[in-house]
Amino acid sequence: MIRRLGPKDAGVMAGLHARAIKPFWAEAEMKSHLLTDICHGFGDPLTGFIIARAMYDQAEILTIVTDPDHRKTGIARKLLTESLSVLAGNKVEIVFLEVAEDNHPAQLLYKSSGFEQFGRRPAYYKRENGRVAALTFRKRLDA
Repeated sequence: MIRRLGPKDAGVMAGLHARAIKPFWAEAEMKSHLLTDICHGFGDPLTGFIIARAMYDQAEILTIVTDPDHRKTGIARKLLTESLSVLAGNKVEIVFLEVAEDNHPAQLLYKSSGFEQFGRRPAYYKRENGRVAALTFRKRLDA
């Protein structure tokens, strides 16, 4: 079940983000995203969410989070598909995102969803043992 998220979801989103991604976004950041961006969640209780930001005919996927205990179940793909549909309905023509070079499952998801890599930002993400590049992707949405 995919639903639009609201302010009451900020705490759960922050907790889920902290379990899944380092460094994580705090509850205050989630509240800000909920007020300004397009946020959809999966499940009740929440087991995944996506945050997208649209501006005119372009958009960016800011994050996709899946509960580590529910990975490889299709949640991220369902959230991405829903978000792309909503963005297309809002007249977005192109969607951008970035992903860590060492996040191979996410790269496979994006490539299989029609995204193409077009750039690389060296040493973009900080890790405990150094830094890793960000790969930039884009997808043109059908009119």
